Amino acid sequence: MNINKNYKLGLKQSSLDFVDVRLHKDNLLFIDPRLIELSKKDMVIRMQRHLKVFLGELLDNIKAKNRKQIKYLLSGLSEPRETRLGYSNGGFNGNSVGEKIKPKFESALTNSALLKYGILNNLGDFDLFIEDMGCDRISDVTTKIIKSVLIEYTQEQCEIHKIPMVEVVQKHLFDLKSLKWMEKKVKLPLYLGLPIIFVPKDIVRRENDANSNLGSFYRYAIRNFIAKDEEMIKDIKATGKDDIVLLRDVKNKYPSSKDESTKWLIKFPKLLVDYKTEFLNPKLRPLLDYEIEAIVYDADDLSKAS
Repeated sequence: MNINKNYKLGLKQSSLDFVDVRLHKDNLLFIDPRLIELSKKDMVIRMQRHLKVFLGELLDNIKAKNRKQIKYLLSGLSEPRETRLGYSNGGFNGNSVGEKIKPKFESALTNSALLKYGILNNLGDFDLFIEDMGCDRISDVTTKIIKSVLIEYTQEQCEIHKIPMVEVVQKHLFDLKSLKWMEKKVKLPLYLGLPIIFVPKDIVRRENDANSNLGSFYRYAIRNFIAKDEEMIKDIKATGKDDIVLLRDVKNKYPSSKDESTKWLIKFPKLLVDYKTEFLNPKLRPLLDYEIEAIVYDADDLSKAS
């Protein structure tokens, strides 16, 4: 049962601005803060503002070692169930930033040298350097921070498509002015008595697309920085002809790990900027409708959509 079917819209994914998620189970799509960062749409620019302000406040308190405020800011990052995105674990109960994960997440952020020195200042890059931060957790953290904007987006789409809404209480909405988590009564559509929040289809990524980022960064760093740094390759045993150090030699010396990525970024301040400018950003794009359909529609629905 997708949004389209449930509300009898009679539309395909290509005619909808939001992801036509299955309502009875989670969908393996993830909100990508990098796509939010690159968007020029007014609604998404507002999401950019929320992410920038929240992360700025978090970084300021990490630098100031204000553990109480850090804990408070992270307290609102529970699993968002209303979007139906992400991994399923017994219904809409993913393991993204739950109570068992929060202490580990807090410790990782508080002790990150990259955050303290302002090198890492975009939520979309956390998966490169922080352990246990994959596409699911980044997506859930992003969702919670921009949730109030997503609610307004949902309301706009419901007005366009004449979808009925009911007043419900929503907790942990980040307020830009007070920098606090708020509880508000808002109008949202329901499915089986539970609220639904729509997500624009041009800010989501597939699982494999998002999780390939660390490997891409590693290969870029090895080829463009590590292999060209005399200090880092001076002790590497060369296996190439005429004692030439090959890329495989460098990879053997420096295997991929988030700890290594952190060291490299501190040593090469331009590394992350160049990686994103030259490699990552040109490859980023919103998913095409058929790519989303392959995830959110069953076989019968796919045949009808085509």
